[in-house]
Amino acid sequence: MHDQATMEMPGQGRQALLVYGLLWSLGLYLRLTVLIVPPLIPQLKAGLGFSSGEVAIATSLPLVTLALGGLATGWMLARLGVKACLLGGLAIMALGSAMRSLPDAFLPFMLATILMGAGIAFMQAAMPVLAKLWAPQRIGRASAVYTNGLLVGELLAAGVTAPLAEAWLGDAWQWAFALWVLPVPLLMLALIVGARALPETGGGSTAARLMLPDVGDGRTWRLVALLGCAAALYFCGNVFLPPILESSDRLTLLAPSLTALNGAQMLSSALLIVWADRLMGRHRPLMVIAALALLTLPAMLWLPGAGVVWAAGVFGFFTSALFIFVLALPAWLVSVERLPRLMSGMLCFGYLLVFAITVVGGWLNDATGIVALAFLPTLAISLVAMAGMPRLLASREKEA
Repeated sequence: MHDQATMEMPGQGRQALLVYGLLWSLGLYLRLTVLIVPPLIPQLKAGLGFSSGEVAIATSLPLVTLALGGLATGWMLARLGVKACLLGGLAIMALGSAMRSLPDAFLPFMLATILMGAGIAFMQAAMPVLAKLWAPQRIGRASAVYTNGLLVGELLAAGVTAPLAEAWLGDAWQWAFALWVLPVPLLMLALIVGARALPETGGGSTAARLMLPDVGDGRTWRLVALLGCAAALYFCGNVFLPPILESSDRLTLLAPSLTALNGAQMLSSALLIVWADRLMGRHRPLMVIAALALLTLPAMLWLPGAGVVWAAGVFGFFTSALFIFVLALPAWLVSVERLPRLMSGMLCFGYLLVFAITVVGGWLNDATGIVALAFLPTLAISLVAMAGMPRLLASREKEA
C-alpha cells in the first residue's frame, strides 16, 4: 500500500509540522462533539424536557455507536482508502452534530447523535492507519500527537460550551452543536491539500469485501482487554468522582478535581510526544503505568481533605498514558494491510466492553451504596489486560 521507507522519520521542518499538525487537528474532533452534551444538560432538561435517563442515553450513545461502527470500518477503509474514509467521517460527524441543533424532541436528537457517532467511528479507525503511513518509525509519537488533540477537544467542549452558549447564543443555546463544527470544512480542505505533499495513503478497491473482526486472533482480545482497561479507568474515574466527593461531603472539590484529572492528561500526552517511541514494545513500562493508574483509585477513594485533587491528577496522568499506548499498539503490531481488521475488532468489542463495565459499576454503586465497589469491574478487566501484555507485545509481526 505504501513504501514505509519513504518516510522513515517525518521530515524535519515543513513536512514534520504538516504531518503532526494534520494529525492533531483531526484528533481534535474525535471526542469534541461527544463532550458538548454534558455542559448543556440543564438546558436539555429545561428546554427540551429530557429526563435524567434520556440525558444518560444522549451522553453514552456515541460510545455504543463507536463500537457498532467499528464493524464496518475495516471494509470502509479497504473500499474507500484512508483519506476518503477520514473525509467522509469528518463530513458525517459534522452533519450529525449540526443536526442536533434542529430537533426539539428526544428521538430525532438521538438519530442525529447516531449519525454523528458513525462519522467518529470511521475517523477513529482511520487515525492509526494514517499515523502508520505518515510516520511508520514514529508511531508512538504520532499517536500521542493526535491523542493530545483528542484531549484538547474534550477540554474545549467540556469547559467552553456552557459559557459560550450563555454569552453568545442565549435562548438559541442549541446551536452550540452546530457552532463547534463550523471549522470542519476548513479542516477537510487542509487534509485534501496537505496530503498532496505527504506520502500516498493508498486508494480503495471496489472489490473489497466486508471484513468482520478476526475473533480467532488472540491479539484482538488482548487489545480489547487493554482498551477496556484504559477507557473504563477514564470513564469510571469521571463518572464516579462526584459520588466519591458527595459521600464525604467534599463536593466543593469537584471542579478542582476534574480540572486536575483532565489537566494531567494533557501533561501526559505532551510528554509522550517525546518519549512514546522509546517505550513502545516494552511490556514492563506499560504494566507499571496500568498498575499506577489502579493504585491511585484507593487514593481518590480514601485520601482525606484536598488529597483527592492530587490523586485525581495522578490518575489522569497515568490513564492518559495508557490510552495513548493502546491506540498506538495495533499499528505497531501488524502491517498496514492487517491493521483495519484488527482495529475494527478492538474498537467494536472494546467499546462494548467499556459500556458494560460502566453500567455494571453504576449498578453495584446503586445496589450497595458503596462507591468503591463501582470500580470492581474495572479492576477485573485491568488485571486481565496486564496478564496478557507480554504475550501481546511478543506477537508483533516482522513486516510491521
